[in-house]
Amino acid sequence: MSVVAKVKKSVWNLGAALFFIWFGFKALGYGMDLLGIEGPSLCSYTDVAEFTSPNGKKIAKLGYSDCGATTNWQTGVNIVDVESGKEYNGFFGLDGKPENLKVVWTSDIELTFSHFPVDRLLWFNQDYMSGVKVKIEASMANKQIHPTPNSCTAD
Repeated sequence: MSVVAKVKKSVWNLGAALFFIWFGFKALGYGMDLLGIEGPSLCSYTDVAEFTSPNGKKIAKLGYSDCGATTNWQTGVNIVDVESGKEYNGFFGLDGKPENLKVVWTSDIELTFSHFPVDRLLWFNQDYMSGVKVKIEASMANKQIHPTPNSCTAD
C-alpha cells in the first residue's frame, strides 16, 4: 500500500473515530434530557430571596451564579408557577451580585425591577407563557434611562 493511501486511510479512521465520539456524547446528552437526569455542573447557583405575588400563584426567585474564576457573578430572576410547578428562566440578568436590586410585585401579574445600574444589565426578556409582565422602573441608579425635562430641547 502506498504512503498516500495509508495517510488517507488514517485520516478517514481518525475522522470516523471523532465523529462517533461526538455522536456518543450527543446521544448520552439527549438520553439524559429525556430521562430528566442532570449531570454535574461547573456553575454554582445561590438563591438570595423569593418574592411571592399578591395572590400567591407566582414566585419570583432571585439568585446569582458563579461559573468559575474566569467569569463574573451573574444575577438572575426566575418565575415559578405555584400551581403547575413550572419554572420560567431568563427574565432578567445583571452582571455581578444583586446588591441593591429591588424586586416588587405591583400586581398579581406584574413584576418590577429597580435600584440597579443600567450598565450592568445583561438581558431583559418577557416570557408571556409565564403569565407575568416584567418591567424596569426608573430609579436614581437608572436616571439615564429617562432624560430630565431640561436636558432635551427642541429646535
